[in-house]
Amino acid sequence: MSRSFIRDKRGVSEIIASLIIILIAAVAGVALYSYSLSAFSSSSNSFQIETSQKEERARERLLITTVWNSTSDYMNVTVLNYGKNELVIDAVYINGIQVSASAYTDGRGVPVAKGNLISVKFTSPVSIVSGQSYEIIVVGERGSRDVVYWEV
Repeated sequence: MSRSFIRDKRGVSEIIASLIIILIAAVAGVALYSYSLSAFSSSSNSFQIETSQKEERARERLLITTVWNSTSDYMNVTVLNYGKNELVIDAVYINGIQVSASAYTDGRGVPVAKGNLISVKFTSPVSIVSGQSYEIIVVGERGSRDVVYWEV
């Protein structure tokens, strides 16, 4: 009786095939689980970075206090940092036109401590005409901004 059990190998091959299929399914499950962990971790890190940036932007506050021009196209905009973070002026727009990087003579890219003023000096991208009003937008490095309407 024991001899006939050893000679009949049909049952053994079915068991081995079942074990191989279970092993393949387990390996696929582990691979999918590890991929999903890294994907969710990456998504979580991205969310934390985005939230941190929004928090920093909310703490950055600026206020345009004074605008004046000394010559027809030379402008001076004084900005107050009243936020909780250090402020860096990134861009100035006049009537929707951005002041080019080469037009700045002072103030752009300079860190301003909280509670301090900075004077941003530049050559205007538009001609300044007496009697007209201009929309001036100052943008911080983190994206906060202030808008003032200035009449010459």
